[in-house]
Amino acid sequence: MNKYKLANAIRTVANNVKNGNAGLSDYARMDAHGLLCVLEQMIEGKSAVRAFGAPGDWGYDTPIGKALAEADAK
Repeated sequence: MNKYKLANAIRTVANNVKNGNAGLSDYARMDAHGLLCVLEQMIEGKSAVRAFGAPGDWGYDTPIGKALAEADAK
């Protein structure tokens, strides 16, 4: 997981939701829902890696899926 790219992808989703973009896609809504579910699981004690699940759960072609599939930059 590349935590920097993941943080940027999450920030983008959050900004789109916050700004109420009229063009908010169904995928962005699903990402927002998924991110809230990840947060719930982390609060319950799961690690970020386990809470996010597999990159394919998000879609390998999405920014979140790509960040999960990529190794963290050192």
